[in-house]
Amino acid sequence: MKNAVVRAGYGINYNLAQYGTVIQNFAFQPPFASTETNSVVNPATSNLTLVNGFPSAAVGAVTNNFAIDPNYRLGYVQVWNLDLQRQLPHGFLLNAGYNGSKGTRLDVERAINTAGTQPFIYESSAGNSVLHAMSLRIRKRTAAGLGFSGGYVFSKSIDDASSIGLGGVIVAQDPFDIAADRSVSSFNQKHKFTGSWNYDLPFGENHRLASKGPISHILNGWQWSGSATVGSGLYFTPNVRGGGVDIARGVSGSQRANYVAGQTIALSNPTSLEWFNTAAFCSVLTSINCANPSGSPYGDAGRNIIEGPGQFSLNMAFGKTIQIRETRALELRLQANNIFNIVQFTGLNTTVDAKAFGEVTSAASMRRITMVARFRF
Repeated sequence: MKNAVVRAGYGINYNLAQYGTVIQNFAFQPPFASTETNSVVNPATSNLTLVNGFPSAAVGAVTNNFAIDPNYRLGYVQVWNLDLQRQLPHGFLLNAGYNGSKGTRLDVERAINTAGTQPFIYESSAGNSVLHAMSLRIRKRTAAGLGFSGGYVFSKSIDDASSIGLGGVIVAQDPFDIAADRSVSSFNQKHKFTGSWNYDLPFGENHRLASKGPISHILNGWQWSGSATVGSGLYFTPNVRGGGVDIARGVSGSQRANYVAGQTIALSNPTSLEWFNTAAFCSVLTSINCANPSGSPYGDAGRNIIEGPGQFSLNMAFGKTIQIRETRALELRLQANNIFNIVQFTGLNTTVDAKAFGEVTSAASMRRITMVARFRF
C-alpha cells in the first residue's frame, strides 16, 4: 500500500517495585519489630523497673496486621499493539490502531476475619485484567500557519482489583470469591476524544494580512493554541459503611449494596442532587425488604456498575515571542483553563443510607486565567 506504514509490537512488564512495598509492610511488625506499652498505675506503691517493664506476651498471640501468600509471585502485564499509518493529501496523516493488554497475577488484598487474631490484610497475586482499545487519530501538518490533531479512543478494561481508596483499605468483598469482584475497571473510560490546535495569527509584517505601522508591529507573531477533551464517565461502586463484617475485619467500604431487581441505574436527566437512581440499591443493614435471600452478609450489586459524570474541558492560550537579540527573547503568554467556566463533576456519593447518597460530591477546577512573561537570556 503506497504511503502507508504498518507497525506492531509486543512486550512484557513485571512489577518489580512490589517487593519493596511488601518489605515495608513487614518491617514494622513481629518478628522484625515489636512494640509494647506498660505504665505504672500507682507510682506510690509500684515502681516501673527493668524487671517488670516489659510484660510477657501471651503464648500464641498474633499481633501482625499484614500477611502474604507463601506462593506469591510478581505480577506482570503483557501489552501488544497494531498501528496503521496512512499519509493523505494536503498534509494530513491518519492513524488507525489497536492496543491490548493482559494483566496476570496482579495484587489482590483480602481481609480475613479469623477468631483469635487481630484484623490483618492478606496480600496475594490472584488478580487478572484485560484491556482492548481501538483508536483513530488524524493530524494536519502546519501549513499556512495552521496545524491541528485529534484522536478518538474506544476502549474497555476489565479486572477484579483496580483501586484502593474510599477513605480506607478497600479489599475484596468476599476474600474467598475473588471472581465476584470482576467488573469494568474503576479507571475504564469507554469513549474519549482529544484534540489540539495551533494557529499563527495572520496579522503583521510577512503575513497574509500584512501591514505596517505600530499596530502591525504589536499584532505580529502572535499564536493561538488550545486543547479539548471530551470523554464518558468513570465508574463507581455502590457500597455499605459500618457493616459488621467490615468492622470485624478492620476495613471500611468493602461491602457492597444489594441491587433491587427491575430498577434501572442510569437516569435520563441526572442532576447534582441525584446523579443515578438511588432506588436501585439498598442495604441489608437497615432495610428489612432488602434482606439477602441467601443469608450472605455480602451485597449482590456488582462492582463499578454506576457510570459517573462525563468529562469535558476546553483550554486556550495566546502567546508571542519577541526576539530582542540573538540570545535574548521575551515570551508573553495568556492562557485560560476551562475557558467557558463549565462545572465538571468528578465525584459521587455511592454509600447506601448516607444522607448524600446519589449526590455529586466534588468538581474539577473552574476557569483559571494565567498571564506569563518570561525573559530568556
